[in-house]
Amino acid sequence: MEEAGTWKPAAGAYAFALDRCALDPMDAMLVAVHPWDVDGAARAGLGTAWINRSGGPYPEHFTKPDLTATSLVDLADQLRAMVVTASR
Repeated sequence: MEEAGTWKPAAGAYAFALDRCALDPMDAMLVAVHPWDVDGAARAGLGTAWINRSGGPYPEHFTKPDLTATSLVDLADQLRAMVVTASR
C-alpha cells in the first residue's frame, strides 16, 4: 500500500482502495478477523463484518461491526438472508 501513503486502520488506506475500485464507502464492506481492522473500516464509512473464529467477545473500545459471523460460510448465509428479506 505504498501508493496509498498510509496503512490500515488509517482512513486514508480505505479511501485509497475505494478510489481504486471506484466504489462509494456505502457500497463496500470489509470482512476481517481483527477488531482493529473492523474499527478502521467503520470509521472510514464502510460496512463491516467480523469473523469471530475464537468465540470470544468483541472489544468494547472498538466500533462494533455491522455483522458478526463465526465463519465466511456463516457470513454468506447472513448476507443471503438479508437479501431475501429485503426483496419481500
